[in-house]
Amino acid sequence: MSFPKDRITGIILSLFSLLYLFFSKDIRVFRGSGATPLTSAFMPRFWGTFLLILGLVLVFRGGFGRSSEAKEARPSTAARLKNWIAGNYEVVLTFLFIGIYSALLSSIGFTIMSALFIFAQILILTPPGKRRPIPAFLVGIFFAVLIDFIFVKLIGVLLPKGILGF
Repeated sequence: MSFPKDRITGIILSLFSLLYLFFSKDIRVFRGSGATPLTSAFMPRFWGTFLLILGLVLVFRGGFGRSSEAKEARPSTAARLKNWIAGNYEVVLTFLFIGIYSALLSSIGFTIMSALFIFAQILILTPPGKRRPIPAFLVGIFFAVLIDFIFVKLIGVLLPKGILGF
């Protein structure tokens, strides 16, 4: 039995959202100065429920109404993985850079790592013939500094300073 890609994606998304919803029950609710339905647990539960609905839509939508396809000679798992990585290298590099960003965030600092991450993402997602590293680097610096300013100065959220202190 062959599952369509949408069904596999839907199963993974549904399982992730169930896990997300399970852990969202431990979020402490801060009442503040009055009772409101928009507590600290509202948004995580909203997005978890929304992800679960989308995952279930993908599961039940995928494959219904399709005729049985003739069995073709399928390449090996290693060949399929290599083809998938070649076709989705942006996704693979994005997850790799997210891991590097998360690992180095506390030691290097938010502003520097965010500037490098934004720069890398712009280069990854721009078509090869249109990549311009200098504007991408400037955009990365601008938005990293802007986000740092908004969170630290306006909202009062502490972000990792890192080795250079900013």
